[in-house]
Amino acid sequence: MDTEPQPGSGDYVGQLADHARRLQGEARDAIARGEFTRASALIGDAELLAEDVHGLVGDMERRQLGDLTLLATYDIRALAAAAPVRLPPPPRRSLRLAIGATLAMSLALTEC
Repeated sequence: MDTEPQPGSGDYVGQLADHARRLQGEARDAIARGEFTRASALIGDAELLAEDVHGLVGDMERRQLGDLTLLATYDIRALAAAAPVRLPPPPRRSLRLAIGATLAMSLALTEC
């Protein structure tokens, strides 16, 4: 079973843009022949098609930016969820001295 690759949305945009250019070319030929009504209609059609292509490209870009933002959000969450940096415990002797100093200060304050 032969499967042809499906054209992407960029291919459709290219086809629509090519068609708009063909319409513009036909309009130039119609102007050269003096068919101004036909040329005006062709130019109008080409403008409408160009606006549609512009809107489609804008929608595609917004969707891609949304996808990239979503990926970036996941990356940030992964970094934020990392384990916090733990400080090494103080040495035992200094801990004993600190506790002793605290007790001595509290006794001195309560004696007054």
